Amino acid sequence: MDFRHFQTFVIAAEELHFGRTADRLGIAQPAVTQQMKTLETQLGFKVFHRVRRGIELTAAGAVFLEHAKATLAQAHTAIMAGRRASRGELGKLCIAYANSAVLEPELLALLRRFAQEKPDVELELRSVSVQEQMRALADDRIDLAFLRSPPGPLPNFIKITPFSRTPLDLVMSADHRCAARKRLSLRDVAQDRFIVVDDPPGLGLGHRVVELCLEAGFEPNVFLRTTDSLGVVSFAAAGLGVGLVPRSLSRYPVEGAVCKPLSIANGFSEVVIASRAYDRSAATRAFLGLLPSVG
Repeated sequence: MDFRHFQTFVIAAEELHFGRTADRLGIAQPAVTQQMKTLETQLGFKVFHRVRRGIELTAAGAVFLEHAKATLAQAHTAIMAGRRASRGELGKLCIAYANSAVLEPELLALLRRFAQEKPDVELELRSVSVQEQMRALADDRIDLAFLRSPPGPLPNFIKITPFSRTPLDLVMSADHRCAARKRLSLRDVAQDRFIVVDDPPGLGLGHRVVELCLEAGFEPNVFLRTTDSLGVVSFAAAGLGVGLVPRSLSRYPVEGAVCKPLSIANGFSEVVIASRAYDRSAATRAFLGLLPSVG
């Protein structure tokens, strides 16, 4: 059934005159008459009967009028919701993140701004390992992933967007021989045991730490692997070794741990965003569209 017939019927019920209805719709009166005949044929009952000065609703037409108004209102709501969804203002956005990435102020600022600008988009945030992030992107179980570079070999459908860069600090126990010094190089702790995040080879912060040590001229003695950067800080505080952690973690002090800046130019860790290259989600596009304004 054509929604235009519903609209014409509602206006005709307000005007009770086909001529005035035609004027409001900007069409010829015979077109209004034909639409109402078609509507009555489809409905199987009369909605109007003619009187000397126009038309009147039948008893069935009066009942049908209330439902027609409700139907038009629901159709308008559906159209508006569809338009908002097409602009990324409705729906759901599922974001995965590496544990240390969620501490970055740039990420928190981006999430805050998106929530303010798109308050009707439901956000789902998950702490997920790098390997699981890639599988979840492939299976459409998440929309975006924030992870630490390097992301390792990636399938063709994954797009990587640089996001933020954070200095790495050396973390050690308060009674470490270098704890009183203001700035250190990796060579200063080359003989120490290292605590690293247990990332797979070639991935994330775990790989970045080994990479920096090799660039400094030594292979780190990896004594302990842990699930996240907070574990590196905690175990370093216990005197089990030293480690490298993002500076953003220093905002969350652990008793007995000391963080020292590195005296190397490339002593940083980069957070990147992984997304599907073919993703047409309006909410995803709206989120990524905020990136140039962050920071």
